[in-house]
Amino acid sequence: MPRINVVSTVPGAESVVRQLLCEPVVAVSCQGKRHINELTSITTRVHSGALYVFDVKSCPTIVLAGGLIRLFQSVELVKVFHDISIDSKFLHPYGITIRNYFDTQVGYSVLLEQKGFPPRKITLPQLCKKYQLNLPVPDPQEQKRALEDVNYWAKRPLSRPMLITCAASVMELETLYTCLAGQLDPDMWDWFDCMSEENRLALTQRARIQSVKSARRTEEFLDHLYEYPITRLTEEERQLLSDSFPETHIS
Repeated sequence: MPRINVVSTVPGAESVVRQLLCEPVVAVSCQGKRHINELTSITTRVHSGALYVFDVKSCPTIVLAGGLIRLFQSVELVKVFHDISIDSKFLHPYGITIRNYFDTQVGYSVLLEQKGFPPRKITLPQLCKKYQLNLPVPDPQEQKRALEDVNYWAKRPLSRPMLITCAASVMELETLYTCLAGQLDPDMWDWFDCMSEENRLALTQRARIQSVKSARRTEEFLDHLYEYPITRLTEEERQLLSDSFPETHIS
């Protein structure tokens, strides 16, 4: 496990952000209290392996005054997320619009469509498993607490298990970005961009996005995915679809 640097001051954040803005790609994940949409930390990782956890709970001004807004809104720096809808919702109260990003959740879904399957979702650990990438495994009891305690990510100080979980959320995102981007055909990128924007807005403009998705089901572009169901799968196709689930299962 690489060293995890916790940043909890505005000057510290400004210094780190200046470094991050010089990178071509940064992996990002936001943590917080989902039931009230309160952002408590932001985790980043760069190609060199440097990991930073920005402690928003301890220093709320770190997002704007600390310059993290510049990171998210940069049109030159690629930000890699897994399921950007959650991160986008956490950042929405700050008036932040994430620009120039790659969503590995969407990348996997569009890759399925490219191969003739309906779009599906997948968790980050299962996606990493498909590409034989190893994530640190949090303590089972700690995972249980994180799932059951809605205030888990608001606890301070940040414990070692919490920091390991933060690190796991970004450690392999850049590798997944490279793999998925390399597998998408050139003529799928416009569709990928469209699906990425829909996912970015999925939780902040829920009604509109659900309406768009519902209307699209009648359009010719996706009709062929359902008119010709595949009943005999190759081993490669079974592996690709395993551990994923239909989009409609996302709340």
